[in-house]
Amino acid sequence: MIKKILAIIAAACVTLSVCAFAACATSDNGGKDQSGNQQSSTEGGNDQNAEIENGHKIVYAFTADKDVLEISDDTSMYDYMCALKDDGFLSFEGSDGDYGFYVTSVMGVTSKVVSSTANSYSGWDWAVYTTVTELDGVIYSGDESTTIDGITLYKASYGVSGVPCIEGESYALVYELSTMTW
Repeated sequence: MIKKILAIIAAACVTLSVCAFAACATSDNGGKDQSGNQQSSTEGGNDQNAEIENGHKIVYAFTADKDVLEISDDTSMYDYMCALKDDGFLSFEGSDGDYGFYVTSVMGVTSKVVSSTANSYSGWDWAVYTTVTELDGVIYSGDESTTIDGITLYKASYGVSGVPCIEGESYALVYELSTMTW
């Protein structure tokens, strides 16, 4: 019961902070302040957003708990997120991709393309971080990591439907600038 009350309080804080963060993320200033300097993802937002290593802002994080969903060997992070959504603690959108369900919006904050060419991409996207790195010989996360409240989480190599949900493990959805060339 205490965990559910804490989850409700956390969801309320996340909702309030996302409203302030959404205004920053969707502004038309091209990511620049009034002086024309490039802003990082930690500037311009509400300080209620938890800051994490590498200048990212966390929008939603949780530790898997059987009070939200009965967790089995086949439960994925996506299944757990759906249970949080059904309970009113999380809203998200996305689509299926080559590596599982790809999250495109969390709590109303949507992925945003900054630039895209035939051989490059830059944009604000949702990344999945988790404490699950390897399980049964499958590597779920790479070396890129961040620390949230003293817990090191690693950037997942799969979409949320491909990441196993394990009781006691931590997960985070992080809005971050992605840049790729090929």
